[in-house]
Amino acid sequence: MNITQFHTLADHLFNKIELFLDDYADEHDIDLDYETNGNVITISFPNGSKIIVNTQEPLLQVWLATRKQGYHFDYVNDNWICNRTNESFDLIFSESVVEQSAQ
Repeated sequence: MNITQFHTLADHLFNKIELFLDDYADEHDIDLDYETNGNVITISFPNGSKIIVNTQEPLLQVWLATRKQGYHFDYVNDNWICNRTNESFDLIFSESVVEQSAQ
C-alpha cells in the first residue's frame, strides 16, 4: 500500500466512525462529543473518559486508544485488523464505545 491509498482508507474509516457515533448517540440518547483534527479523532463521553483514534502514516497503521488499552491496526484483506489480537477495528471500537458510554 502506498501513502495515497493509506490516506484514502483512513479517511473512509474516519467517516465510518463519525457515522457510527452519530447513530449510536441518537439510538442510546447519550451526549457523545467528538472532534476531528487532522489525523486524530477524539471522542469524549459524559463520564469524562475518552477514546482517541489516529493514523500513524510512517507505519501505515491506525491506532486506537481506549480507557482499557491501546491497539494498532494494519489493513489486511479489506479490513483494519489489530496486529496483536487479530480482531477487526469495527469490533474493538464498537465494544469500547459501548463500554465507555455505560460507565
